[in-house]
Amino acid sequence: MFFGSFPSEIRPEHMTVDALRLVKRYCANDNLIVGAQSGSERVLEAAKRGHDVESVRRAVRIGIAEGFRINVDMIFGMPGEDPADAEASLKLAQELAALGARIHSHVFMPLPGTPWRDAPPGDVDPETIRAVSRLAQQGALYGHWQKQREHATRLAAAAVEYPRPGRSRTLLPLADRPTTGSEPPQDR
Repeated sequence: MFFGSFPSEIRPEHMTVDALRLVKRYCANDNLIVGAQSGSERVLEAAKRGHDVESVRRAVRIGIAEGFRINVDMIFGMPGEDPADAEASLKLAQELAALGARIHSHVFMPLPGTPWRDAPPGDVDPETIRAVSRLAQQGALYGHWQKQREHATRLAAAAVEYPRPGRSRTLLPLADRPTTGSEPPQDR
């Protein structure tokens, strides 16, 4: 019986040997994407991802051991990300690439319906850009992160406040974010 291919995004905390063996047996898919998003515990917690960095490492190790081609989604320029958070994400990306995973790199873009929909587009510092570029040159990283960075820059320059029903709750403090005084208090 063939159940077909499926969208291969898997949350790291749900990846188990048993689950992967079922996928291998019933699906024509050997390419899985692990949704890590960040290598910073602080950013993962603030984003309410429901997993930690060690879950990502474990998922990648299990996936590779079970014969899957593992891709890891990483987002740079997350809201409130500081240099230590960016460095943690880079270290994790390099570590996972050394294990044989490919890094699918993104620059943060606010998406409707997400907790950070009102956050500004991501800003990535030059050193992070150089490090991500090095991984791409080695064939360990792919994605449209350069285009996303350009889009984020244009979005930030053309930012217009539109009235929206309710406000999102940004979980990390955002620098230089004007408030109208009518927003609910931010979670910290």
